[in-house]
Amino acid sequence: MRIRYPLPEEYKLLYDSVKRLAEALEPELLELDRIGHEEVVGKARRLIKESSKIRLLSLPIPVDFGGSGYFTLGATVALEALAFHDAGFATSIGATWLGLLPVLIASMTGNPDVGDLWLKPFTEADARGDPQIWGFAITEPTAGSDYERLEPRAPQPELLTYARREGEYWVVSGRKVFISNAPIADFITVFAITDKALGVKSMACLVIPTRAEGFRIGSVFDKMGHRSSPTGEILLESVRVPSPNLVCPPGTGWDVVQLTLAYSRAPVSGIALGVAKRAYWEAAKYASARVQGGLRIIEHQIIREKLANMYTLILATEALIYSTSQRLEKEFPPSLEDSSAAKVFASNVAVNVALEAIQVMGGYGYMRDFIVEKLLRDAKLTQIYEGTNEINLLTISDKIVEEVGSIGS
Repeated sequence: MRIRYPLPEEYKLLYDSVKRLAEALEPELLELDRIGHEEVVGKARRLIKESSKIRLLSLPIPVDFGGSGYFTLGATVALEALAFHDAGFATSIGATWLGLLPVLIASMTGNPDVGDLWLKPFTEADARGDPQIWGFAITEPTAGSDYERLEPRAPQPELLTYARREGEYWVVSGRKVFISNAPIADFITVFAITDKALGVKSMACLVIPTRAEGFRIGSVFDKMGHRSSPTGEILLESVRVPSPNLVCPPGTGWDVVQLTLAYSRAPVSGIALGVAKRAYWEAAKYASARVQGGLRIIEHQIIREKLANMYTLILATEALIYSTSQRLEKEFPPSLEDSSAAKVFASNVAVNVALEAIQVMGGYGYMRDFIVEKLLRDAKLTQIYEGTNEINLLTISDKIVEEVGSIGS
């Protein structure tokens, strides 16, 4: 199911190029859904390297640093195309972009040196066919959603990851959990506080090579869906990184987190949309072939209504996420509430459409031999990561309260 939303021709060509890559890799990616989660680690990295054939990972990097110069809109298009074939692969590609976003933001907001330090080597590695894999680490065992939702009267979350300056180095200790790509990453952007009394107000961001002494992977998580994308916890035991690895100085980290989420949530919506389109397509194909009561079931009114509702939700999702992605490229600061709205709507549609696809296919839809049960497992995560939908709704409601208050004043 191609994109109906009116995008410039170059984005349609981008979609086709990425979809061809994902389609060629789909058989191997589907195998990763069936094997043990620890086995995935050894195979996922090789599949991500295949993306260098079209220099996919360099897509959102500015042309000045050797990238393709696309940003939120291009990322959304690419992630939809990937997720149609495997949401986990889309998550791993998106997690690398997420890890690079603090660097991109820093380069756009007054620290151009970080582009030469990190972005140029990144695109050069991609061009060589040996791409770097990145991750983004903020969530801790004691601080997840409450990072974003710091209630005025509630106690501050206990933050375990701490960075201190020692001469020309930063020394980082702590623990991060639920980090996409952690078991296969080369670099991870890690957010840490630098003053325990100030907490989040002292937050900084550092690029940490996973080969650094004192860096190690803890648990590799056995997930319900997105199984081709390894997820783990990172343990930091007095990891020393040079001062140039400081991307966002103390006190600016939290603002960078907010900008990062604003830019990333609409593209993540593309993953949900890709899952929804595949579920719809599988249900429609099945309904066209399955005969019940002497008729193909697509000729039964109740099935036609289900498919029509799925199609309508998909069109609405396209309009919301692509219009939002376009706006994010033109406005600064980007709208976190609009990006959150796109993420909430798209992820809810993905779960709804996947459930309906299973219902259309009946008992077969519940079987692992048919891909729709996997699509439901994959859809569910889109309601949870990049901030749970409940947290995203609170972000949206904050804006509503602010606007209503300004009207009344």
